[in-house]
Amino acid sequence: MQLLHPWQQVTVGSGLMLHAPLTVRADAATLQREFAALDAATGDEGRQFRAGDGSWSSITLIDEGLGSDGMRAIGRPTPALDLMPSARGLLEGLGCRILSCYVHRQEPGGLLRWHYDNAALHWPEARLIVPVLVPSAAVTWIGDSPAAYPAGVPWAADFTFPHQVENAPEAQRIVLLVDVVSDDHARSLAPAELYDRPALRHALREQAVASLLANRDLGPV
Repeated sequence: MQLLHPWQQVTVGSGLMLHAPLTVRADAATLQREFAALDAATGDEGRQFRAGDGSWSSITLIDEGLGSDGMRAIGRPTPALDLMPSARGLLEGLGCRILSCYVHRQEPGGLLRWHYDNAALHWPEARLIVPVLVPSAAVTWIGDSPAAYPAGVPWAADFTFPHQVENAPEAQRIVLLVDVVSDDHARSLAPAELYDRPALRHALREQAVASLLANRDLGPV
């Protein structure tokens, strides 16, 4: 049985849905072929290494824009997107206002430790995940709920809650991270239960984040 951290226990018994698949599907085999071509054509200089230990990195497909008010705006496609035409078709088919999109690589055995983001369908922005290459043992813990979706099944989650991404030791994990404006259309792609009861979500999120920060002060989590 999985031993839950204190910040995970906050959502136990809450009845909140923390992640769910979207109504759209992607052709995993085509995405995988296109990623292989993009990966081969992209040197280290074309990647953004966001982890100091090199355990994960990304390639930008849609670069985030910046409005005159300093807020994020609709993103701009990069040349890398031309090497993934099926990804372009998928993004266009979503019909969402896309702020950014990255091909995210997590190395075998990589661990993206507990953190939280301002991304959920009941917030101004949401993050959609499109699995491209996903080992069967890879899992994303969101609160007390494990999320493990196969390649080609896009999903969304309430990432305002603490979450941790654990990859399997035998293979890399490749996903598209798609940040979108949370509007009625974006919400229509997911079950209503994923963004209902916003007041309860906010209250429990505050408790979970406070617990994570308090325990983080005591050492690695």
